[in-house]
Amino acid sequence: MALNLVTPKLIVKHLILVGSRKDYDVNFERGLNIIYGDSDTGKSSILNLINYCLGSSNVDLYDEIEVTGNYCLLEVELRGETFTVKRNIFKPKNEIEVYKCLYNNIENHFPKYYSPNYSQTSEDGYFSDFLLSAMNIPVIRLKQSPTRDISKMTRLSFRDIFKFNFLDQDKIGSKKLFGENYPVLVKLKETFKLMFNALDSQILELEEVISEKNTIKNELEKRNTSISSFLRETEVESLTALSEQLEDIDSEYFSIQEDLKNIDKEIIKDSEHLNYLRRDIQEKEKEILLLQQELQVNDQAIKQNIALRNEYSNDIRKINSTIEVIEKFPHIEDRNTACPVCEQLMHISKLKEHFTNSNSESIKGELNSLRRRQREIEKIYDFLKDSVAQKERFIKEKIAELEEFRYLLDKQSIDIVSPFITKRDVLSRKVGSLESERKNLKHFYKIRMQQSQNQDDIENLANKIIELNTTLKDLKENAPNLDSILKDLGKKVKDFLNFIGVKNVYDVSISPKTNLPIIRNRDYENITSGGVRTLASVGYFLSLVIYASENSVNYPSFLMIDTIAKYIGKTSTKEKDILQTDLQADQEEGMSDSKKYENIYKYLLSLNKSSNSFQLIVVDNDIPESMSKELKPYIRKHFTDNKFGIDSEIGFINDAFQAGGKIGSLFMGIDDEIDIDLFYDDEEEE
Repeated sequence: MALNLVTPKLIVKHLILVGSRKDYDVNFERGLNIIYGDSDTGKSSILNLINYCLGSSNVDLYDEIEVTGNYCLLEVELRGETFTVKRNIFKPKNEIEVYKCLYNNIENHFPKYYSPNYSQTSEDGYFSDFLLSAMNIPVIRLKQSPTRDISKMTRLSFRDIFKFNFLDQDKIGSKKLFGENYPVLVKLKETFKLMFNALDSQILELEEVISEKNTIKNELEKRNTSISSFLRETEVESLTALSEQLEDIDSEYFSIQEDLKNIDKEIIKDSEHLNYLRRDIQEKEKEILLLQQELQVNDQAIKQNIALRNEYSNDIRKINSTIEVIEKFPHIEDRNTACPVCEQLMHISKLKEHFTNSNSESIKGELNSLRRRQREIEKIYDFLKDSVAQKERFIKEKIAELEEFRYLLDKQSIDIVSPFITKRDVLSRKVGSLESERKNLKHFYKIRMQQSQNQDDIENLANKIIELNTTLKDLKENAPNLDSILKDLGKKVKDFLNFIGVKNVYDVSISPKTNLPIIRNRDYENITSGGVRTLASVGYFLSLVIYASENSVNYPSFLMIDTIAKYIGKTSTKEKDILQTDLQADQEEGMSDSKKYENIYKYLLSLNKSSNSFQLIVVDNDIPESMSKELKPYIRKHFTDNKFGIDSEIGFINDAFQAGGKIGSLFMGIDDEIDIDLFYDDEEEE
């Protein structure tokens, strides 16, 4: 399968979770990327963090991320331009920072601040509009009721398009692939048309977008002219000259720092009688180290607290279910019924004799006790958080005291080491001067960098306008026909199903009503086999990627799939997934055949070898053992719950503390006096 090389609109390069202990990162490449491993190791969290950095309103955090994470960085390419997105994982309503540079160079750039949604305003605009504009996708409004001439208009969001770029583990193989919300489904149909240049009003909308981009380009040119005039009048050096000066200052700065270290060594050598101060300094350093270790223990205690709190919540849910059964069972009307397992006739009255009548009041007492202990655990959590804050304050105080001791040591050494003092003072003043000079140069460097970025933006806008004008001309002369697009996509889905080895692949098309696959003349949601639906949904999403790789459209040639082999090769153990499929139909379709499982990955490899104009990130529990060598170059992460695993990590948070779940361990290593009565309340919850 030979694909034309079309510039991909979205490529994820790096994901970095910045934590309190260390940073956790994943690198990605164009084409195929695979993440696999044991359950509960953070595989899906990687996709969720990418989704969050691309504008999702929230992110599901598992315990280790909640304990150790601070914020997230995502380096992306948008139509070949590099940007880094920075977002707080605990405050989704905060503005999203965007830097036009690599993730490890954000300190040298001024960020832009975007609103995460349309209900908030921000100086630089909306994050969704930024993403669409950067990918040269028209920022337009869509009709809420397309069949009416007079209809309210709704803003197109990047999140509308991204529903076609992320096939998560709940959506894949689901009967309701895009949910059941009618207004959302209507908007998605209009979004689909926009993505493939088949929207009725697209010519008019495109003309407005081109006009708006010309206005923005003119404003940028005026702004850059003003900046250039200011820099010229203030005689600010060029970007290259500023960069060279910064390098020279850094070199001189580090050289002086080495000289200062050598002088300090000589001072210590000639002032041994001041060792009592040095001992005080060492003691203070030990105190700081001890406090830092206690902080780490507190972090682990918080993690265990969260786990225990979750256990209590599960127990409470179970007891509530037990009480409901106890109270309802005696009132079931006596009648004859068929056993759901063996279909033999049985009497309800006989069935009741085998169940012990329990007193629900005693169980309610246990429920109240559990709720009380849950509150106690929450109080312990608050205490631990306060303890962390207190220790951080202590550390700051100890550091201040340490600096004071060091100052006294230097002061009392003056008489003994006076030959060194003058030289040291000269070097110290030089360091201060260099730091001040570097700060000023750094500021002008950022301004020059911003000027350079503005010029790049002007050139990119000019290129985007040319591209949009070309698209506009094509639309006017030969507007794409939606029927032909659906026919092409349907053929791609059919080719995929044949490649995988699905039985009886005939009457395959894309429904003009739902834009979803039809197989054997049966609408997608009426397919009974969860395995066939899984393959149909995967094939459908892949067909969008392939089409975007062959044609200039408004669909980002990017796709994330979570649990790609759901129902394939093995039966899902999740009860909610089993309810979504007909197990007999899966068996008749041969979904347990491991060959189909292998063929999925063979198909992905065939796509990868034919083009680099797309990106695919696949998450699964494992990979076909027979293809492990062939797939190894595409594996970005392999997680296992076995810490001695070869070529694998214990999880995305790969330094997580493995501890037991005993309550007493919550207080392990905490030497603060704790008033235990604070955590116990005699009043039971009714």
